[in-house]
Amino acid sequence: MNATLVSADGWFPSSWRSRPARQMPSYGDPAAVAQVETRLGSAPPVVAIDDAASLRGALAALAEGRGFLLQGGDCAESFDDPVAEQVAGIVDLFDAMAARLSPVVNGGLIEVARIAGQFAKPRSAQHEEHDGLSLPAYRGDIVNGIGFDARSRQADPQRMIRAHMQSVGTAASLAAVRAGQPIFTSHEALLLPYEEPLTRRDCNGRWWATSGHMLWLGDRTRHVDGAHVEYLRGIENVVGVKCGPSLKADDLKLLVDRLDPLGQSGKLVLIARFGARRIEELLPPLLRAVRGRPVVWIVDPMHGNTSMAGKRKVRRLPDILEEIDAFFSICASEGVHPAGVHLEMSALDVTECIGGRGPASIDELDRNWLTACDPRLNRTQAIDLAAHVAALIR
Repeated sequence: MNATLVSADGWFPSSWRSRPARQMPSYGDPAAVAQVETRLGSAPPVVAIDDAASLRGALAALAEGRGFLLQGGDCAESFDDPVAEQVAGIVDLFDAMAARLSPVVNGGLIEVARIAGQFAKPRSAQHEEHDGLSLPAYRGDIVNGIGFDARSRQADPQRMIRAHMQSVGTAASLAAVRAGQPIFTSHEALLLPYEEPLTRRDCNGRWWATSGHMLWLGDRTRHVDGAHVEYLRGIENVVGVKCGPSLKADDLKLLVDRLDPLGQSGKLVLIARFGARRIEELLPPLLRAVRGRPVVWIVDPMHGNTSMAGKRKVRRLPDILEEIDAFFSICASEGVHPAGVHLEMSALDVTECIGGRGPASIDELDRNWLTACDPRLNRTQAIDLAAHVAALIR
């Protein structure tokens, strides 16, 4: 390793490889993976470093108690997505939600989409079984295919090339549509062989992930000794941390110390995702654990409110709104700025979440169920949620 590439604290883009790497696919040909990484290393960035730095600057205000972060988009992008239509749809949805939120936000609305890189998915099980056949789990189009057959489910490193090409096109389309007021991009930093070669230095020698403006750490990969924390601690981008029910106060303090030892305003976004039934019990100790640190707290009311009906994932809008209400109330009690929401949502009229201006029951979910993984709010549900949040802010 060239010494000039190593940070003062011993970090470099591949230092994650010495740590336990959870939720990573098993590739059959390491040489093929290395070839893809080399190609990505000379590929164009998905986003510009200057734009990632702009998001860092914007989030500093949130850490100081001003402004609001609206983050949302698809559960997982697909190689079959029509990019132009996808971008037009998400921009239109952000505009409609911003029309409800912007008039009541003191300090400005920051918009961040789950787009141009949200291709990898963590899974709770290594395999899926249907009709007695067991195959590797679908881990997103960047890893394998959704079709339930052996060929589709084989992890293929070449998919990283296709994901990069689509992400570059998506980010360029998004920037062109929203040149004056940007919608930033974000995704879960899950597939580290993809992230590492797209990590580039600025003119001051600082490292940035150019795969997206903001990257987040999943609830299943936030181990302090793990590969994902090791990678994310070295980049200058805004970093999100999903905070789920198993996260203890002491562990959160260790994570914050590891990911942001210098205490930089707006560097860390802590994303509460407990579920409506548990947030009142679990969130306050975490808020107190990092009191005085310049972190940003937002709520993901989707993932903690997922149940199963047979093999179908179910989310109900009343539960989602209840967790948002509780988040605002708890933050007010603890003297913390409730700085945003993180949503899985679609610009289409999907029928994936029950309630509101969506399906009334489980029986109606199949009418227009399009997601490759988790249920998303449809357009009208998302707009109504924005109006609900605006009333809480007001």
